[in-house]
Amino acid sequence: MKRFTYLLSLTLTVFALAAVAIVGCEGPAGIAGADGTNGTNGTNGTNGTDGVDGNGTCVQCHDESTDIFVKQLQAANSKHLTGGDFERNAKDCANCHTHEGFLDRMESGEIEASTDIDNPSPQNCRTCHKIHIKYDSTDLDIRYPDPVKLWINGVTVDNGTGNVCSNCHQPRIPDPMYVIGGDSIEITDKRWGPHHGSQAAMVYGTSGYEVAGSESYPTAGASLHSGSGCNECHMPAAYGNQAGGHTLKMSYDYYGSKRDWVAGCTDCHIGIEDFDLNGAQTKVATLLDSLHNVLMGEGLLDEDGYLKASSSAPLKVSPEQAGFLYNFKFIEEDLSMGVHNFAYAQALLINSLEELSN
Repeated sequence: MKRFTYLLSLTLTVFALAAVAIVGCEGPAGIAGADGTNGTNGTNGTNGTDGVDGNGTCVQCHDESTDIFVKQLQAANSKHLTGGDFERNAKDCANCHTHEGFLDRMESGEIEASTDIDNPSPQNCRTCHKIHIKYDSTDLDIRYPDPVKLWINGVTVDNGTGNVCSNCHQPRIPDPMYVIGGDSIEITDKRWGPHHGSQAAMVYGTSGYEVAGSESYPTAGASLHSGSGCNECHMPAAYGNQAGGHTLKMSYDYYGSKRDWVAGCTDCHIGIEDFDLNGAQTKVATLLDSLHNVLMGEGLLDEDGYLKASSSAPLKVSPEQAGFLYNFKFIEEDLSMGVHNFAYAQALLINSLEELSN
C-alpha cells in the first residue's frame, strides 16, 4: 500500500513538471497591432425603377399565333431573299442588293453605300421594318415611308405605302447620260439603260423620253396605281408562300399551270381573271416588239434586246436615238408590260414609233 501511494505521488509529480515545462516554452507576447479601420454600417440602396414587363412588350409580336411565322415563310420564298444577288457587295451595288448597304446609303443620303459590305445579307424583315429598335408595336413600322427623289431626273415620287420600295426600284442614271439637244454620246456597255428596277418611275409616270406624238402623256402621279402604292397589288392575302403577302410575287403555280394572282386587283377591277385586262399587256408587248424591230433596223439593238455596244466597238448615238433606246429598256425592265402604268407606257411607245417612222 505504501508502495502504491509512493508510485501515484511520483506519477503526479512527473505530470505536473511536464505541464510546467510545456507552458514554459511559450515566448513573450508580441507588440499589439494597430486597430483596424471601422467597417461602414450597411444601408439599403435606393430602389430602382421597375423595367417594362417583357411579357407586355414581346408578346405584341411573339405570341402563340402563327402570324410572324407565316410572314417568314412567305418572305423566305420572295425574290428579295432568294434572287436578290446579295453577293453583289461592292458599294455601288450593295446600296440595293444588300441589307447593310441599303441602310448605309439611306442614312447617309448618298446614292452609293459608303463602303463595300463584308458578310452581306439579303433584304429581310429589318430592311423594311424597325424590328427590335424599341421593342414595342413600332417594330413593324416602315423604316423609310417618305416620298423619294429619283436619281435620274430629280422628280420626287410619292407612291404611298410603296415609297420604301421606290428607293431601290427606280432607274439608275445611264452612263453616259443623254441630254436632248446636247451632243452625241458613245455607249460601251450592251446593258446601257435604267438597270433592272424602273418600276417606281413607271408607276408614277416619269423619266421616259417624252417625244411629242399622237398620244398625250398622263399627268405624273395621276395613276391610280401610284396612289395605291406597291403593297395593295403585291401584298394582298397570300396564296400559301407562292404569291401575295410577303412573297410580293404576282403569279403562282397551280398543278403545273402558271396563274396570275389577282387578289389585290379585284377591289378596283371587278371580275378580273388575269393581268391582261382589256388586252393591255398584249398591246404593250406588241408595241414594244415593234420598237425593238425598228431599233434593230437602225443597227442599235440585237435580237436579244441588247445594245450593239462594247468597249472595243462603242456605239455612237444622237441624244434622240439614246432617248428611244432608253424608252425601250425602261419599259422592258419595268417587267409589267403596261400593268404599272398602261397610259404612260403606251404613249412612250406609240410616240417613239411615230417619230422613228418620220
